[in-house]
Amino acid sequence: MGARPIAQEGPPRTRTERDLRAERAAALARRGAVALAADSGIDHLVCACGSERYGIPLAAVAQVLPSRPCTPMPGAVPALDGLIALSGRIVGVLSLARALGRPDPGSDGETASGHLIVLRGTQPQPLALSVERVLGIARAAASGAAASDVADPDGLGNAAASVYAPASDAGSAGDGRPDFVVIDLPRLLRRALP
Repeated sequence: MGARPIAQEGPPRTRTERDLRAERAAALARRGAVALAADSGIDHLVCACGSERYGIPLAAVAQVLPSRPCTPMPGAVPALDGLIALSGRIVGVLSLARALGRPDPGSDGETASGHLIVLRGTQPQPLALSVERVLGIARAAASGAAASDVADPDGLGNAAASVYAPASDAGSAGDGRPDFVVIDLPRLLRRALP
């Protein structure tokens, strides 16, 4: 008994057609890998306080507004600039620089310069952070440990400033210097608001 050749249906495929399909499959696989790598970081709103750059997780940001004068609160914690009315709610405004123990770039409750970053999910009291300026959005490259699991890994001297993060896409923070310090908001708020 001899082996019978298998009959092929239709015209035989040329090597060129097979090569083309293999190249397409490889290109699609590469595109999927690039998309997966792009999704491996966390977007942060990068802002400046003096010469320092800080990143606030974008998921925690509800709104960014131009700064406005605050009503001061006598006897309040040092980081609290005061209160503002926003959409029918009273919102506490914290100076990010003072909350981090950094030199305040000269903001006080009477002047309105810079930006306010209204935070999401700070109940029962809505909160905003006052910063010198908002620079843009940058994606922090993913790391092996979550920022909340690392307490001051680089000796920054401030547990609320949790990780120094090089952004994954150059220039995204506004002027070609995308590196910033990631802020651990729960730690910052526990420290600034006893």
